[in-house]
Amino acid sequence: EELEASLFEVVGLLNCAASNITDEERDELAEMNLKAGVKASENAAFDTAKVYFKAGREALGSRGWEGDYSTMLDLCSDGANACFLTGDFDSMNDLIEEVLSKDIDTKEKYRVSDIKVKSLLTMGKANESINAAIEFRRQLGLPTPQKKPASKFTIMREYIRVKSLLKNKTAEDIANLPELDDERYEMGERMNEHLASSLYRVEPKILPLVIFQMVITSLKHGLNSSSSPAFARLGMMLCGLFGKPHEGREMAKAAELIIKKPGMRRSITTTIFVTQIFCYHWTSPLQDTIAPLLEGFQIGLEIGVTDKACYCLVGRSYHLFFVGMPLGSIQKEVEATIHVMTQLNQGAARLRIILLLMTVKKLRGIEAEAGDESMDCMLATTASTGDVTLSAYVNLMKLEVYILFQEWREAI
Repeated sequence: EELEASLFEVVGLLNCAASNITDEERDELAEMNLKAGVKASENAAFDTAKVYFKAGREALGSRGWEGDYSTMLDLCSDGANACFLTGDFDSMNDLIEEVLSKDIDTKEKYRVSDIKVKSLLTMGKANESINAAIEFRRQLGLPTPQKKPASKFTIMREYIRVKSLLKNKTAEDIANLPELDDERYEMGERMNEHLASSLYRVEPKILPLVIFQMVITSLKHGLNSSSSPAFARLGMMLCGLFGKPHEGREMAKAAELIIKKPGMRRSITTTIFVTQIFCYHWTSPLQDTIAPLLEGFQIGLEIGVTDKACYCLVGRSYHLFFVGMPLGSIQKEVEATIHVMTQLNQGAARLRIILLLMTVKKLRGIEAEAGDESMDCMLATTASTGDVTLSAYVNLMKLEVYILFQEWREAI
């Protein structure tokens, strides 16, 4: 207990004296750095954690993979995650590739594969993220939809399958399903969760098949930490695509009940984002989403899902705009949000917030400054990246400006 209380101080002192120690002592020092790094991560001190994980790898040196293999894997995997959360993408990529290059079991590559997939999406490389997620599911031996738009017939066929499996289950019935006990399926569902986020941006006609696959896995094999986002996204589809907002709200309720179960907290921010952005506004005032989205951002930072946290902030900012918050107040809020996203290196989310700032400035009659990005430049970016949702955002905000200034020809 005394060592636990002074762990950081002890490890720091030992790291300073690490130049002349035996291999056995190096193994022990690496394990202590790993422990310190994990503890720092649990306290959301990811910059500090990164230092300990690096010191642990240096303690093991070139013999790490041949000697204390398990510790080296943890140091690289946890280190890659700390680098991702602090925006150090170059170091993150080096650690990811180091693990992926090793001749080890696919399941042992899961953690860095998970980081790789979500980091690509964070950097605006949705298509690369999709390819990486699909490839990992294939390595696990799990079925994956083809990367091509699904026909209406295929979507309806899979929807009927889901409806048959649900059999009028209530939200409570769904939340009381048994838990999944197959590690391979759980890893595969995590990849599907990332796939859903990426497909929404660039290949929305494939998205329903991934959502249906996630829901079917939960219904047939048991609940897992990706089940809550799965049912939230099913709610999104029922509200929008199928025009059944009350059924969609029931699925959103199921998602919220699932995240209250032990071991599901990782998905709370994603669940808040999906339910508050895509489900509840169909049947409740948009104003009611503002506070939950801020909570989603705060929780996301606490549990280390920075990318999803920032999208809660994006959604909140747009909702403040649409509920009629004074433009001057929105501008101050948005400028502060851009600063936060710049610090967190969240490029894709930051781009959407910059768009809102451009819109607010136009509506306030504030001239663009030299170096400011234009909406037309942003549209050109979406054309090169294939980001259809960002394109929709840009056109929507251009429409807001045209209508306010009665520029009807441009609006049409």
